[in-house]
Amino acid sequence: MLNPEEIAKKVDRMAEIKKQITDLSAESDEIEAELLKQFEADVVDTKYRTVKYCGENAKVTAAYSDSVKMIYPSVLKTIFGAAYKDIVTEEVSYKLSANAKRLLAALYKKEYMRGSTVEDCLSRIAPDDKALKAMRKVVKGKNFEKDKNNLIKLGKISEELASDYAYMISEAAAWQEFEKLLSVSGGISEERIAEVLEYINAAITVEETPKITISE
Repeated sequence: MLNPEEIAKKVDRMAEIKKQITDLSAESDEIEAELLKQFEADVVDTKYRTVKYCGENAKVTAAYSDSVKMIYPSVLKTIFGAAYKDIVTEEVSYKLSANAKRLLAALYKKEYMRGSTVEDCLSRIAPDDKALKAMRKVVKGKNFEKDKNNLIKLGKISEELASDYAYMISEAAAWQEFEKLLSVSGGISEERIAEVLEYINAAITVEETPKITISE
């Protein structure tokens, strides 16, 4: 058991720790705000959505995060058609799968590329057939950082070029996924493409907010 003097020390130490946590949290929030401000300045007028800032012992990654919100949930059945039950979970509120959120955000923001495929993009930068085969397995256009790092490693290209291709691949992948969706939910035609894109613009809104991820 603790004696009165020990109890007093514990109480004081706990109060000191709590204050330190509060102070450090406030300082961390202030630093994060400064880095996010720098990030937004660094990516303005570019297609880049991710920037890394390095210290001596750690690094932070600043990136935009899309928040997909539904305005007219009932229209989702028209958008996804026969695939609706596979990617939308019906509860008291509507819940989209991660894949559906990524696809809808890309289509809403017009971050897609028609007339090109992920395979086309990879073929342009793969140094040989072996590298191309390896790229097909790990570069999917769904995770920018992962795709960029794999392109650097397997394609033997610079980070800047890998970033450009990672964005291109993500846009090509978005359109390919959209075409697959249309093929199982009513067919692909210019009229249907325009119709579904119009439905998407009416059914959801996408708020893009920057966030910080720290790593060692």
